[in-house]
Amino acid sequence: MYSLSKQDEFVLSLIPKGYYLEIGASHPINWNNTYLLEQNGWQGLSIDIDRSCLRTWQEVRKNTIIIADALDIPYTKDKRIDYLSIDIEPAIQTFRCLKHIFNFNPTISIITFEHDWYYDQSTKMDSRRYLTELGFELVHADVECHLGAYEDWWVNPRTVSVQMAKEFKC
Repeated sequence: MYSLSKQDEFVLSLIPKGYYLEIGASHPINWNNTYLLEQNGWQGLSIDIDRSCLRTWQEVRKNTIIIADALDIPYTKDKRIDYLSIDIEPAIQTFRCLKHIFNFNPTISIITFEHDWYYDQSTKMDSRRYLTELGFELVHADVECHLGAYEDWWVNPRTVSVQMAKEFKC
């Protein structure tokens, strides 16, 4: 509904209520992957390096945003994250941040990973190898927007129905 490619609807179709970690939050409503989740009772934490949306964020969102470099944050050990939305620029930084988060051994159910294939071909393949090795299943590859293929959607088959995830229409 608010996200660029129905990421929010995808997540809600699999987990009605939970905890999110949003890396690369940007605007609190427009093209935001977690605004609809918050409206449906989700708790979570958003992180962005850019201060420009901070005031608007504080006015319209109840969950916390941290203005910081996501690679500098010591994430909580062994935290359960129902949804990880990860998108920072450039895509190689998104991949570095993903690996940084997994250093803290979280249990993650759903990941939408922006690889920006239209701009950076290597990050997509590297992230796919990495997440596959961790046991995640790619359920929607190369989700597209007006720029082209830009994102992969992953689920943890130990916590989410792969079949239900594959049935969702992007």
